Amino acid sequence: MNTKLPLSLLLLVFAFAPAAFAQGVEKDEVLQVNTRVVFIDALVTDKKTKATASDLAAENFEVLADGQPRKVTYFSRAGDDARRPLALVLVFDLERIGSGRYLRRTDIIEAMAKELEKLPPGDEAAIVVLDPGGQEGRREWLSGFTRSRGQLASAMSIIPTLVGEGGDGGTEVTVSFGGDSRKHVDVQDGSDAKPGGDEKQTPEQREAAREAKLKDDVEKAKKGDLDDGDELDTVTDAKGERLTRVLKSDGTLVVTKVNKKGEEESDAHNDFDLPRATYEVTKRIARERPNSQAAIVYVTDGLAPMEYVERDYVEDRLNRQNVIFSALVTDMKTGLKLAKPLLSPLGNWAGIGIYGVVSHVSKAAGGDVVRVRAPADYAKGLSEIIGNLNARYSLGFTLTDAETDDGRLHPLEVRVRAKDAKGRDRKFETKARRGYFMPTAPKAQEAKKADANAQTKN
Repeated sequence: MNTKLPLSLLLLVFAFAPAAFAQGVEKDEVLQVNTRVVFIDALVTDKKTKATASDLAAENFEVLADGQPRKVTYFSRAGDDARRPLALVLVFDLERIGSGRYLRRTDIIEAMAKELEKLPPGDEAAIVVLDPGGQEGRREWLSGFTRSRGQLASAMSIIPTLVGEGGDGGTEVTVSFGGDSRKHVDVQDGSDAKPGGDEKQTPEQREAAREAKLKDDVEKAKKGDLDDGDELDTVTDAKGERLTRVLKSDGTLVVTKVNKKGEEESDAHNDFDLPRATYEVTKRIARERPNSQAAIVYVTDGLAPMEYVERDYVEDRLNRQNVIFSALVTDMKTGLKLAKPLLSPLGNWAGIGIYGVVSHVSKAAGGDVVRVRAPADYAKGLSEIIGNLNARYSLGFTLTDAETDDGRLHPLEVRVRAKDAKGRDRKFETKARRGYFMPTAPKAQEAKKADANAQTKN
């Protein structure tokens, strides 16, 4: 006899099946399923026309991790119901002789705000500024993640007033969002202000105080003496050297390196803008928007002197959190451009990236770099970046239980193969992050953190 069960009854059976199964498990047994997926957001464009390739299917993609193909277990593209909403953070560098020269212009800011109004309804954005009021090392969230386009426009409207003249000229601004007025920025007494001693000190005294603080930071890191707000992580670099990195609350990065011979070397690096801003943004994204497609758009003149160890930290942080990094790069001052042929090789020799840091980070994190010159370019460039973010394919592969977090950056590669109507191979360009760190389960993360702290103290 062929009896068909009605759909409603089948659903009822499946709904209670897990409970029935659980009753057959002894009370002291724990049944746990833990699925870990590595996500990659890939932008695919036609190599000749530069147009976005929007007609691809999962079978057109091949993902290689550590050079080995991985089965794609998750796939979505623009327009799919499974598409993750965008969590976009605009980071404005207000350096007065850098990109701040242009961000004083209200027409540029207003045009960019209008581009944010075009975001799909489910997408969110946040606004961060660096060096407001000329206070180096200061960071301010003018707006947290919001879908309110009016709130974003209100937050951005005060940016021209925050481009300072340097020195001790602080700025205090009252921002009103939906009738909620509050003093939002006070850069004179910021706890995140760049260290360097009393402003009444001579430049020589301030430099001596800065050097003394860096030495103190190194000694404390060696002893495992961490302050509140310090972040500690351990990685193994491409040379097999173990790095213990402590990011201080003021942005100082203290790195202790142990080579294969067991020799230890510690140093402090004090770029106060991009490393600390990257940490704050990625941490907030992980806490508040873990299921969103995360992205940063950095507005800068492209001049970002940074030691390679700091740049590597930024890239590792972005890849660990799967955050796409793009940049709108404004013109830099003529004198700085003319000095490029001299400064670039000197920086490379000293292990310092001066002109190419933003492009390097963007490539590692799978983003875009759009250069802007005329006022109209800013809105157009932002529109291009947002369009590319929303046109990306989301791919994922599942890790096995045997794949544990080993502290290494694992190389990623996305390959695309498809044929045209005539059966010929199509040529593509693909942008995606170039590496990933093994994600761990929450309990394993806590255990790893405790182990790292214990090793540092020892």
